[in-house]
Amino acid sequence: MLKNVSLSFFWRTLFLCFALLLNVTLGYRLLFSDQSVFSWQGVQQHYADMQKELDDIQKKQAKLSEEIRLLQGSSDYIERAVRERLNYVRENEILYVFEKKQQVHSIWTETEEDLRAE
Repeated sequence: MLKNVSLSFFWRTLFLCFALLLNVTLGYRLLFSDQSVFSWQGVQQHYADMQKELDDIQKKQAKLSEEIRLLQGSSDYIERAVRERLNYVRENEILYVFEKKQQVHSIWTETEEDLRAE
């Protein structure tokens, strides 16, 4: 009888040790491994960023497709695009090109609001 009790105690202890080891291993993987909850959150954020970038690229693709369609089908659009982008002019036209004004950062040209904002 004593042998049965000690054998049963041995198997229960062995099962308990195995269950404890399994719980520790799973807890470690849940919190600290490459497959942890924190890694999963990082992957979810990366996925959201990639999704936003994909949406932006698809919008840009739609605009470029529209421009390609207009360039293939409309001579007026081609003329306007060449005149705007390449600064072409017709006969007897004068083209004025203005340089963009550069902002000068100096204490002499700043206003009181600029100084307060800093």
